[in-house]
Amino acid sequence: MKKTIPLLMVVLLILGNLLFADSTPTQLPVLEAPVLIVSAGQSPGALQFSVVAKMAKLPHQFEKLLKAEDFDPTKYKTLVLVVGASSKGLGAAGIDIEEEVKRVIALAEKAKANKIPVVICHLEGGTRRGPMSDRILDALAPYASIFLVKTDSDKDGKFKTLSENLKVPIVYFEKTSDLKGIIQQYFIY
Repeated sequence: MKKTIPLLMVVLLILGNLLFADSTPTQLPVLEAPVLIVSAGQSPGALQFSVVAKMAKLPHQFEKLLKAEDFDPTKYKTLVLVVGASSKGLGAAGIDIEEEVKRVIALAEKAKANKIPVVICHLEGGTRRGPMSDRILDALAPYASIFLVKTDSDKDGKFKTLSENLKVPIVYFEKTSDLKGIIQQYFIY
């Protein structure tokens, strides 16, 4: 009887691992510096990421409106696209949502073609989760190597579902300031 219980536990653990092995992504990408941080939606989120990256002493460059033709993939080892659409920001940049989607997809495609990991970050919470932000997110999600998401940005489970469906790891954080620890933990520099 004593040998049966431990053997049964081992069998159950193995079966559980086999059944659920593909349900959650476990392979974290290698995120190296220098990092290029780009706004995907023209909200203040990308600037906030840049400020936190500076606090974490992460070697990076912040570009608000970078186009793919101006992106030099030999200069960077990771691309961070911070999703958050702002009508005011898009208007000030003189572009509409469809132009913005095309711009950031072209950046993501160029990064992937050059084997540069693409980090999709959403750090402004639920206030930046509307139809325009989701339009950008849905377009960029297939290029994601990892999602970095403020917890209250995912109250509806959209990021979790994308993570599971695309088998892309997701890392949550509570406050924007918590992003400093995430950067220090997941980026190599």
